[in-house]
Amino acid sequence: MGYELRRKLREALGPDITGLQRAVALEIADDANETTRTSWAALEDLARWTGAKDAVVVRNALKRLAAAGWEFRIPIGKGKDGRTLYAVPGTRMTFCVPPFQEVATATPK
Repeated sequence: MGYELRRKLREALGPDITGLQRAVALEIADDANETTRTSWAALEDLARWTGAKDAVVVRNALKRLAAAGWEFRIPIGKGKDGRTLYAVPGTRMTFCVPPFQEVATATPK
């Protein structure tokens, strides 16, 4: 799956993204397809993989990631009030690892 993507993302996230937010981001990257960067992981799976209390806590972590500039949720439409919708009953949330600047690493001689 996305283990290479996960390795690159863990460097790109930097020190500001910590705790559950970091764990959720890395698990999405790990589950994502390397080429499309898309993940169909269920919130319940993300909660289990990260040790979060429940899916609500994961959803809040995703909102905090988005506020920090790391939007993983794929919009599925607009609400009547014009807000972007990421989840509606009966439709599974999907995620995409956002583009990021890869961190340069030193190569051994």
